[in-house]
Amino acid sequence: MTASQPSYILTAARLKKQYRNGRGVEDISFSIRRGEIFGLLGANGAGKTTTMKIITGLITRYGGTVRLDGEDIAENPAKALRRMGCLVEAPSFYGYMSAEKNLKTAAAYYGMDKAKAESEIAAKLQLVKLYQFRKDKAAKYSLGMKQRLGLALAMIGDPEIYVLDEPANGMDIEGIVEIRNIILNLACERRASFLVSSHLAPELQKMCHRVGIIHDGALRETAEMDWILENYPSLEDYYLSVINSEGRRSINGGK
Repeated sequence: MTASQPSYILTAARLKKQYRNGRGVEDISFSIRRGEIFGLLGANGAGKTTTMKIITGLITRYGGTVRLDGEDIAENPAKALRRMGCLVEAPSFYGYMSAEKNLKTAAAYYGMDKAKAESEIAAKLQLVKLYQFRKDKAAKYSLGMKQRLGLALAMIGDPEIYVLDEPANGMDIEGIVEIRNIILNLACERRASFLVSSHLAPELQKMCHRVGIIHDGALRETAEMDWILENYPSLEDYYLSVINSEGRRSINGGK
């Protein structure tokens, strides 16, 4: 890290978004270090996807700030997105196109020349185990294959930080392990940073350096994984302890 680089690549401060149904997020704050895998653990509907949509610019009207390398992403969202690899809520691609053509479209967005694009596309498709299906229309893919394509699209341009919402959704055990290994390798070998959400504690336990517990739209606690496993049998036990203690405080009037 150079003297001019902040220690945190991404900082979210007091994020707030409320929907008409009363749900949303309130006062979400956390930072992600370079090369770190930061997990958001919470039940479905806890606020994970809303948080990620704010960070990736899919939600534009919100409270708080998101900074990438110290710069507010709201001031130049296009510039920020070129440095991010995103897979939020569901993979975004053209179903009538093949996987290969979808990735070519993404490569064109980054202004890659033809030779570099072809090489990178082949490498990404091989990494996510879709190379042999590269000519097939994406609409015909299974749910797990669509997730793999979404991850491959997120990897185009070798971003500095990835924002991945339930990246192993719909995958079998082998697929889950493969996605986990891809994330670990990118963090280790390329020092890429990750924000990964999941409702599955065992999966985040196997790859995250730190984890934030999100519940009812609020980030309840954040802790280092090493500390969690020194003080609790598992991440799942830590999560339940945090959630149950929140419930006890509510019953006792916030004491």
